[in-house]
Amino acid sequence: MRLAVLGDSHAAGLGVYGRSFAVRVAERLGADVLQLARTTQTVDQIGSAELLRLRAYEPEMVIVSFGAAEGFVHPSRMLQRLLDRFAPASWRGVAGLEPRPYFSRTRTRRWRQRAVSATKVLIKRSIIAATGGFHRLPVDEYDMRLRALLDELDPAVPKVLVGLWRVDDRTFPRSNAVLRRNDDVLRAIAAERDDVVYVPTRELVLCWDDYLAAHAHLDVSGHVRVADAIQAAARQRTAVARS
Repeated sequence: MRLAVLGDSHAAGLGVYGRSFAVRVAERLGADVLQLARTTQTVDQIGSAELLRLRAYEPEMVIVSFGAAEGFVHPSRMLQRLLDRFAPASWRGVAGLEPRPYFSRTRTRRWRQRAVSATKVLIKRSIIAATGGFHRLPVDEYDMRLRALLDELDPAVPKVLVGLWRVDDRTFPRSNAVLRRNDDVLRAIAAERDDVVYVPTRELVLCWDDYLAAHAHLDVSGHVRVADAIQAAARQRTAVARS
């Protein structure tokens, strides 16, 4: 079996050594994997090169995990441009002000990482409270881009849309409202298409037992729960198709 994965850091397995829910499903199925998910990737960044690789691979299932990178609320585009120019490397890029999902096991280094992470959260919360912040892709554009991506894929190949779970309002202020709207998009698209299955996760994962330190990405137990749900949904879809 051949399985392809599209998405952001959740599907790429940030913080769990790349062994995301998608990779775990592939391992259980004995499937080869084409991993096209990467950290901070949004659905509008899937271009012709990725689509060519996907078509050449001829997957028998595609796991699609978008909506989080599009929905996380960031402080200020202007501030980020300043950080990208003048700040240390760890403060740069779209995730420059995000808290660390995990910390070093070395005491001194861990203390320093926690201090920096707490400072980032404080700065981010203050600016978002003052400006409202921004998220990288408006919900209507996210909807349009995701539908366009699915239209590019073989209609005979089943696609699994992985739902979005809640994040901590303290570390990711104002993000949950956008994530809920993006999750509604996933659910609506799956209801309209015979080639798509939606896997809800909001009530599936345990707050905050199944999360890494920043309470946004899942730990091993969280990825296992989502993998179980994906596998169950795939089995159910197969049973319905055969009947």
